[in-house]
Amino acid sequence: MPVYINYHCVIAGGIPEHQCRTSPTAAPNASVPRPADSSCYMYRNLSVSNATVRCRYGYDYYGDVGPTIASEWDLVCDRAYLIETSQTVMVIGVLVGAIVFTTLADNYGRKPIFLFSQCAMVVVGVATAFINSYYMFAALRLFAGALQQGIILTGFIMTCELFPANMRTLAGMSLQVFWAIGMCLLALLAYFIRHWRYLQLAITLPAVATVAFFWILPESIPWLCANDRTHEAEEIMKQAFRMNGKAVPEYILLRPPESTEAVATADGLDHAPEQNGRSLVQGLLTKLKLRRKSPAKSATADEKTDAGARYTLLDVLKHPRLSLYAFVMCLLWFVNSLVYYGLSLNTSAIAGDRYINFFLSGLVEVPAYITCIFVLQRYGRRWSVLTFHIVSGVALIVTTFIPEKTAGGTSLVPLLITCNMIGKFGITGSFGAVFLYAPEIFPTTLRSQAMGISSLGGRLGNMLSPFASLVAREVPWLPGIIFGVLSVIVGLLTLLLPETMNRPLPQTIEDIENWSQPTPSKHELTELMSDVTSNNMSDS
Repeated sequence: MPVYINYHCVIAGGIPEHQCRTSPTAAPNASVPRPADSSCYMYRNLSVSNATVRCRYGYDYYGDVGPTIASEWDLVCDRAYLIETSQTVMVIGVLVGAIVFTTLADNYGRKPIFLFSQCAMVVVGVATAFINSYYMFAALRLFAGALQQGIILTGFIMTCELFPANMRTLAGMSLQVFWAIGMCLLALLAYFIRHWRYLQLAITLPAVATVAFFWILPESIPWLCANDRTHEAEEIMKQAFRMNGKAVPEYILLRPPESTEAVATADGLDHAPEQNGRSLVQGLLTKLKLRRKSPAKSATADEKTDAGARYTLLDVLKHPRLSLYAFVMCLLWFVNSLVYYGLSLNTSAIAGDRYINFFLSGLVEVPAYITCIFVLQRYGRRWSVLTFHIVSGVALIVTTFIPEKTAGGTSLVPLLITCNMIGKFGITGSFGAVFLYAPEIFPTTLRSQAMGISSLGGRLGNMLSPFASLVAREVPWLPGIIFGVLSVIVGLLTLLLPETMNRPLPQTIEDIENWSQPTPSKHELTELMSDVTSNNMSDS
């Protein structure tokens, strides 16, 4: 579903070949004299002079590009900017949705916001197929852009939180692979369904099947634990044990080990006091950090840890380390969105067939995401993002120096498309990695909101990306240079971020602070475990 939001203008907003209609009563494409090499001007009065004026009586459209919003509402010549404007309006909606829906997801849960966005998107998509006004079309794209964030960001965060650390990369990148497959299917559908309204329905109605998610999709377990709803989390885990044919444990430790009632009552979990759901390992590491601090600081840190569920976005600004992470992540999302969507939306400007180029643009993402899985699992997040950015930047810079033909007349279009697709490969791998990276450096109670804030930078890049095609018409080499240089620069900034591979998702800001602590020595761990064992024995 979200695929058509970002690429619908490439197909539905494609500008077909056109020329001025010479009179209100002239037959379409009538064979009459017209200015040479001009699709936006007509002769004022050919019997008097060769003076030209802008088209007075509308346009005639021809070629293999079927009815589009451009041909239906005459969005050509001096009105061509309205196509890119509708895409920018959609991005404004994305920007709003990145704040609104991520905040709602942190406050009311991932599942309800995700499912509401899916259902509302179907309504908006169907309505778009039947409207008869450009301005209504732009308004609906505003809502579609906002709902897109409720689907993409919330859905991706749910995926990260439903899988353990060692499976998070595979799960997250698998979603991205289906995104790429959706792009390829969109190109095929657009090739066979040339009318934009029918295409709109074809890509909207299948999403009705997501209604089944109401019964089969669980809520995020980390979110339930972080919001003192451990009973519900335990029931989900028990159901998972049963579905996998495993014996359900006598109890599931989702509460701190000092909660003896939670351990002692197997069937009476609903009577145990609610606690902030942090794992035993996280609790031990927190105690280790407090032991390294002075007593005065330890009390403050412990108090803040227990208040993890009450963190707000202001706490991000209060912590220099988190502020730096958020700033760098915003820049990463800005450049990734600018380059990724700039290349995707500009496929029609590349030499060759628009449908084939769009299909290749989606097809190249499949190996990019598959490669991303292996690279992220082997080399981690930082170096993978850096490498993908360098590959993309260099390829796009090289593309700007390749002409369509050599001096001898040999076509270099295949080489041009290949370099462009290598650039798309690199930025796709980086975008996929950044999508996985962002949720891993923010605590559970802020994860959705913080990812929304990080993606604001991406929305700014996305807002500018539709105009890359306009710039390319005037200065063909400029977008490639800008995209390439920015990719290299922002890739180097990734070195300022922490490595999160195989780390548990942080529940609190205190957990993130622990990342900067020295690795505990064997003596420290032995002493800590001895203290915990002694305390448990004395309690019993």
